Amino acid sequence: MYKRLVVRHPKKKFRFFPLLRHWKLRKGGVRRQVFDKRERFAIQTIVLTGGVLITQLIFSDLSFYLVIMLSLTSYILTWWSLREEIEGNEIYLLFILPVLFTASLSLFYFLLPPRWIIRLTTTAIFAIGTYAILLVENIYNVASLRTIQLLRAAQSVGFLITLTVIFLSANIIYSFRLPFWANFLLLSFISFLLAMQSLWSINLDKKLNFELILFSVFAGVGIGELSMSLSFWPITSPSFSLLICATFYAMVGIIQQYLAEKLFFNVIREYIIVFLFTYVLSFFITKWG
Repeated sequence: MYKRLVVRHPKKKFRFFPLLRHWKLRKGGVRRQVFDKRERFAIQTIVLTGGVLITQLIFSDLSFYLVIMLSLTSYILTWWSLREEIEGNEIYLLFILPVLFTASLSLFYFLLPPRWIIRLTTTAIFAIGTYAILLVENIYNVASLRTIQLLRAAQSVGFLITLTVIFLSANIIYSFRLPFWANFLLLSFISFLLAMQSLWSINLDKKLNFELILFSVFAGVGIGELSMSLSFWPITSPSFSLLICATFYAMVGIIQQYLAEKLFFNVIREYIIVFLFTYVLSFFITKWG
C-alpha cells in the first residue's frame, strides 16, 4: 500500500492596522482575536477621558448622574482590560482605585473655575492617571501569580495615586459642608477601601486575611475620626484635605512597612515627622479668630 502524501501549505500571515490585527483563517470564516492589553488600556483611557470631557462641557444639570455612570463604565472597562487571570479577591480589589479615581477627579472638576485651560489640564491629568492605574493594576494581577521586578515601582506609583484620590475625596466631601457624622461615615468608608487595596498590594495574597481587614478598618476609622474632629475647626478646604492626606500617608505607610517586614525606627520617625509638620502647618494657617 502506498502512503498518501499530504502537502501542508504554510498559513499566510495578515498584517493590518495595530488595533485590528490578529485575524486568522478558519473553516467557518474569519475569526478575530481580542485586543492585547496595551490596546485595551488605550481604548479604555480614550473612552473615559472623552466621558470626562463631555461631563465638563455639557450636561451640567445631570453632572452627578453622569459621574456615577462614568464610574460604572470605569469598572466594566477595567474588567475588560484586565480580565485574564483575575481570580480570588482580585475581582473587587483591582477595581477600587480605577473607579474611585474616576469619580473623585470628575467631581473635583466642578469645584474649579470653568476655563478651557483648567478643562484641558484636568482632562490630561485624568488620561495620564487612568493609563498609569491600568499599568499598576496589571502588574498587581501578574505579580500575584509570579514574581516580577516591576512590582516595587507599581506599589510606589499606586500609593501616590491613592494619596491623590484621598486628597480629592476629602476636598469634595468638605466642600459640601456636611454634618460631622456624615464626614466621618464617608471618609471612613473611602479610606477603608483605599487602605485595603494599598495594604493588599504589599503581599498580593489570594485571600483576604483577618489582619489585613483589621488594619484597613483601623486606618478607615482613624481617618474618619480625624475628619469628624476637623469638622469643628474653622479650617479651609485645602488644609483639611492636606491634613487628611498626610494622616492617611502616615498610617497606611507605617502599616505597609510592617507588612513588608521593613518597619524600623527611622522609618516610623519619617512618617511621624511628615504628619506633625502638616498638622502644625494646618494649625497655624487656620483663622481661629
